[in-house]
Parts: sequence; structure tokens; C-alpha cells
Amino acid sequence: MLTPAESKAQRLYALALVFYFVSFIGWCGETLLFLVRFGRLRDRGFLTLPFCTIYGSCLTGMYLFIGTPQNGRLAPLFAKAEGLRGAARPAAKCGLYALYFLCAALLPTLAELAFGGLFSAFGVRLWDYGYKKVHLYGLISPDQSLLWGALITLAMRFAWEPLHAAMRLPPRVRKTAAIALTALTSADFLFCAAFLLITGRRPTLF
Repeated sequence: MLTPAESKAQRLYALALVFYFVSFIGWCGETLLFLVRFGRLRDRGFLTLPFCTIYGSCLTGMYLFIGTPQNGRLAPLFAKAEGLRGAARPAAKCGLYALYFLCAALLPTLAELAFGGLFSAFGVRLWDYGYKKVHLYGLISPDQSLLWGALITLAMRFAWEPLHAAMRLPPRVRKTAAIALTALTSADFLFCAAFLLITGRRPTLF
């Protein structure tokens, strides 16, 4: 049986694996979207590894700060809404989902503004919403923020708990995989940062 400390560590390893899995899916989606929209293959993200970590950061951040709609910080309010009668129940639930949606839209918007601004200071643009009608320095855009809010709300409602459960591999496998991926990602980040400082551009695979 796991001790409380070991159990907490294993939950952390599972969360790390979710982070890397979502970051990989985000990289695949970004690469495919760029190929479809612009007709050419381009390595997305800052790392040379196939991870767009802003995706993993936003979903795990949403989980840590707010949780899922059914089991997070808003869960008591959702439970109270279930006890209401008549039209008050769906109205209350819609209001709570709207609040969750706003939080889900705000988190990636702030992340894009912060990280996009940081990389732009070094002359690197990982994304550019300059082609949209409304944007701020090409870093954030209202319609993109709304899209993030919808995607994160849906993912946290329907996909997070099954995905998190799927990452609860045998303890030794979970620990080894999480530590190995963290070490590789950290080394990759240091390499890319050094490459950027020396050459003024980020390394790309294609």
C-alpha cells in the first residue's frame, strides 16, 4: 500500500503525464492546422521535442486552480443548482458553466499574452493573430480566447477525468516516465534557449 506521501507523489506523476500528453496533442493539432491553413509543414512550439507546452500548461493549470466542473471548486455550487426546482435549475447551471467558461477563456489568454510577449522580446513569434480583425499585438484575439474557453470547458467536463485515470499507470512506470519526460523537456528547453541567445532564432526540426 502506498504511504500518503507516495500517493501524493504518484498523483503528481500522473498529472505530469497528462501535461505531456496534452502538450503532444496540442503540437499535433497546431502542426496539422498550419499545414491545412498555410499549405506547408512547420515545426510548432518552442521546443524541438513534439510538445506545445502552452496546451498542457493551460489544462493542468485549470485543473489545479479551479478543477473540473463536476469535482472542482465550483462543484458545491453545481450541487446546489441540482437541488433547485423548475426553470431555476437549468438557469443556475448555465450561469455556472458560463462562469467556468470565462475562467477557461481567461487562463490561456493571459498565458498567450505573457509567454508571447516574453518570446517576442527575443524576436521569436510562436504564433501571430495579426491576420484577425481584432487582436492585441498579434498575441491575443477575442475570438481565439472564446475558442480556448469552449475547448477547455469541454475538455475539462468530458475528457479530463478519463485521461487522468488513464495515466495512472503502475507506480514505477508512472514515476519513470514522468521523470524521464521532465528531464528531456528541461534539457530541450535549455538547449533551445541557448540556441536562441546565440543565433537569434529557435531551432526547428522542419
